[in-house]
Amino acid sequence: MNPRRHFLKSLVTAPAVSALAVAQAHAATASPKTALSGKRPLASGTPRRIIHMVVDGMSSGILACANQYSEHVRGRPLTWFRLIDQPSTRQAVMNVRSQNSLVTDSSASSCAWGSGVRIPNGKVNQTSKGEKLVTLYELLGQAGWKRGLVTTTEITHATPAGFIACVNARGSGDDIATQYLERRIDLALGGASNHFRADKRKDKRDLLGDFRRLEYAVLRSPSDLASAPRDQRWLGVFSEGHIPYVVDQLGGLTKVAPTPSLAAMTRAALRRFTHDERFILQVEGGRVDHGCHNNDAAAAVHEMIAFDQAIEVCLEFQKDHPDTFILITTDHATANPGLNGLGETYEKTNAAFHNLTKVRQSVGEILNRLRTAENRTQAAARLQESTGYAASTRRMETLDPFLKKKGYALFDAFNSDTCALGQVLANHIGIAFTSGNHTSDYVPVLAMGPGSDRIEGFIQNTELFGHYLDFAGLSFRNIQEPLVAGACQAAPTENTSEYLRTA
Repeated sequence: MNPRRHFLKSLVTAPAVSALAVAQAHAATASPKTALSGKRPLASGTPRRIIHMVVDGMSSGILACANQYSEHVRGRPLTWFRLIDQPSTRQAVMNVRSQNSLVTDSSASSCAWGSGVRIPNGKVNQTSKGEKLVTLYELLGQAGWKRGLVTTTEITHATPAGFIACVNARGSGDDIATQYLERRIDLALGGASNHFRADKRKDKRDLLGDFRRLEYAVLRSPSDLASAPRDQRWLGVFSEGHIPYVVDQLGGLTKVAPTPSLAAMTRAALRRFTHDERFILQVEGGRVDHGCHNNDAAAAVHEMIAFDQAIEVCLEFQKDHPDTFILITTDHATANPGLNGLGETYEKTNAAFHNLTKVRQSVGEILNRLRTAENRTQAAARLQESTGYAASTRRMETLDPFLKKKGYALFDAFNSDTCALGQVLANHIGIAFTSGNHTSDYVPVLAMGPGSDRIEGFIQNTELFGHYLDFAGLSFRNIQEPLVAGACQAAPTENTSEYLRTA
């Protein structure tokens, strides 16, 4: 028997484990520094179902803009703000720094939830020395909990991977996909067929076929999702890369294949788990982060609203299953957009914000059209068709060097065509960004249902790992690393160029 698997099995089957026995058992698979104990009696009011919702890359600025847009277009605020007003909602502020930086990436932040450890940016549940950490989904799986992942990004992306996978680099999508099979994830819905198909994988392995051979229902379309059987595990990959931006799906200018919405995937996942006594489901609105990286206010706002619709689905489920704990948060802020005052007395602000309704394409799609324009006049016409903005000749001249990768910004973090276009569009919609990178913001947390009394005050992201294990009657602690306070060696950086892709 695999020693790691044997260790995990013993964790959840033994009625009690002495400190000495635990240390000896874990020494063979992880590190003698790891502390652990066995199952414990469940406290009263303990949830049997956990829904962990993450809107990736959300700052307070994009939350405000999305709420203002929702009120303007839908005639009502986000459900997020309705929850804030409810006395039963517990609220906290969370520190999400990584082990090696005050500014985290998505992987390190998710892994803090998924292993209870702050790790370096760029890794997935591995320490700076390469020591492998035991993940939340491994532990809960051994305890009989069903485990699901739903996202609008590639299903192998950093945030979903942080709850179950263990690799040296977050970009190792092929390896992460393989681990989903090895660790028998019960449900995974999102994008990234490219990491499962033999013609796309580097090793040419037909991973989709391997999932089918292990009796997974492999879902490739919205109709597949709607008719998926409840008596099988699910793997749903609905696009080659990330799920297309909502703004591109709605705008009518971009050709995109039909894909299920985050709300539809979430509803289907909860339908699949309805009759299971114990499950944990991570739901990620992942492309808010991508939009903000691209200084793309329209994309980010539409993705925020799509995430809010998924919140509504989870609240509906909680009404019928009051033993459900729901936590809503973000893993970090990205680029900190804000609606700026325009005009001497800010009298032009409202009209500019209304222009957001005229944007029909994501920044990535707009840039593709501008680069292929025959001349500056045609480029300006295409920009106006995509956004409603009749940019001046001077603005187009300023943008032109960035389209040719020759632009120069005073702040290095703005040295990209996406940031340049975002600054041009800020004159049209009033929303501007601080960079194209993550920031060090503390993030909001909302919690509802049994167990939510744990969420209050100023908390650390690593605490959630322990809370979730407590809900299952487990106690476990991975090896901990000291935080880096000063200068350190550069870690692998996030490949933000991939966020220009829509499919």
